[in-house]
Amino acid sequence: MTDREVMSDLQFLTGSRHRATILAALSEEPLRPTELCDRVEATRTTVQRILAGFRERTWAEKIDGRYRATLTGRRVHERYRTLWETVERADRLAPLATHLDPFDEPLPAEAFERGTITEATEQEPLAAVDRIVEWLRDSQGDHIETTTPIVANTFNETVSGLLETELSVEMVIDENVLERSMTDFETALERGQTHECVDVWVAPEPLTDGLMVRSDHAAVVAYDETNNVRAVLESDDETVVEWVRRQFETTKDRARPLADVLSESSVEE
Repeated sequence: MTDREVMSDLQFLTGSRHRATILAALSEEPLRPTELCDRVEATRTTVQRILAGFRERTWAEKIDGRYRATLTGRRVHERYRTLWETVERADRLAPLATHLDPFDEPLPAEAFERGTITEATEQEPLAAVDRIVEWLRDSQGDHIETTTPIVANTFNETVSGLLETELSVEMVIDENVLERSMTDFETALERGQTHECVDVWVAPEPLTDGLMVRSDHAAVVAYDETNNVRAVLESDDETVVEWVRRQFETTKDRARPLADVLSESSVEE
């Protein structure tokens, strides 16, 4: 089959909203044209024309007045459904992909297949922020590993309250976050230095994305160019959880303990 013929078949399948639906139905069971008319709400003439196109391409066959998908037809349906789901996921995850910078290791496919996403929209601009707060609260009594390119009262207050529930936190921030904390968030910075359940590291390079992982759940946070939270991808898939944990460790390996950075700063002053 030539490329032109393949393209012609693809155009035939996608050229009508009824064709893929009918092929899916015939892949499940043999059906008469009248039964297909009821399922797709199309005229008998339309259905007959589609069935003729399927038979011409050997995607369907007629036996005892009923049509059924051939092995080829079922294969075409399966591949088309896979493509449909891939495009659907890509559209759903576009808010994350638009603002997410590449990681050292590509985000695993399981994140797109089984992850859930919360997006900040014009109607709900704080939806992603609220979801992060909920995620943190759900981590009560657990151990969190996280990286963040921002500092915000909302997150600081949430973590502060959870520390009383035996929550423990390992956090990697960048130098921009440290500088702002030194001027605007002194209490949170002091907590990062002295609280026994908080361990803070400072990365030498600017962080552009956020990571959050606990024992059974992980999240990836995307920010825009002004560090507003745009989307949160969550997953409890083991592959995704381990991927986020590896990314955290990689970032942490390049960072230095907060105490060392502050000690150097005081010496320079």
